Amino acid sequence: MRRYLAIATVLIAAGTAQAAEKTLDRSFDVAPGGTLFVEADGGDVRVSAGDTNQVKVHMVYRGSEKEAANTVLEAVQKDGGVTVTMKKESHSWFSWGSSGDQLIEVTVPKSYNVNAKTGGGSVDLRGTTGAATLRTSGGDVAARNVTGNLELRTSGGSIETDAIKGDVDADTSGGDVRLQRVDGRIKANTSGGSVRVSLAGANRGISATTSGGDIEVRLPKGTTGNVDASTSGGDIETEIPITTTTFKESRIAGTLNGGGELIRAHTSGGSIRLREEN
Repeated sequence: MRRYLAIATVLIAAGTAQAAEKTLDRSFDVAPGGTLFVEADGGDVRVSAGDTNQVKVHMVYRGSEKEAANTVLEAVQKDGGVTVTMKKESHSWFSWGSSGDQLIEVTVPKSYNVNAKTGGGSVDLRGTTGAATLRTSGGDVAARNVTGNLELRTSGGSIETDAIKGDVDADTSGGDVRLQRVDGRIKANTSGGSVRVSLAGANRGISATTSGGDIEVRLPKGTTGNVDASTSGGDIETEIPITTTTFKESRIAGTLNGGGELIRAHTSGGSIRLREEN
């Protein structure tokens, strides 16, 4: 096992105050199929697939000299994977409002699982094959060109995916959800935005719900399923031929091409559009 380590702390004069930049760079030789664990008090997390069997970690913290000294940057190899941590050693009542600039960038083998959590930034995943859980308390979540089941959570941002081969479970308390070209089961929920989902393969079940926006569901031509679409504050429009069992201004239910897995859409404050793609 080879490990490469570089740690630097640089003081930068900024007027009468001093700012500090703290960095960590590490590389680990790993076997495909392991798991990357990332946990950060705050900052953005970016994970992408590389073309080698290495995990490469780059971490940057910029803030006051005192904050930098109190922040631990760590990357270790254990338990069949790599764990990356950016955390404060201690918290005081005034440290929660820190305006430090924090970034974690990791390159993993193409076949690798990812479990990433940050308390105050965005999370971005690209190009991997493996299950992934991405969580943030204060930013956006994005995943693109991923093969594997995804669990995506944010308390204060939007969620966006594209070209996913696997099940997607996305939930946000404060933004829009856009799940494009998903070949798998779809679950999309937001308490404060709109939902747009598009299916790229066979219907394995779709649930799209929002408390405060519109919903658009796009299905390939010939998709089978049982449809249940309802709204408490808008209208419903469909360009897909549904054999209806219930047809009201606020609800449409029925079968699509003979029936199948449930396609459910519900909004408390917007309209619903069911679209067909060639």
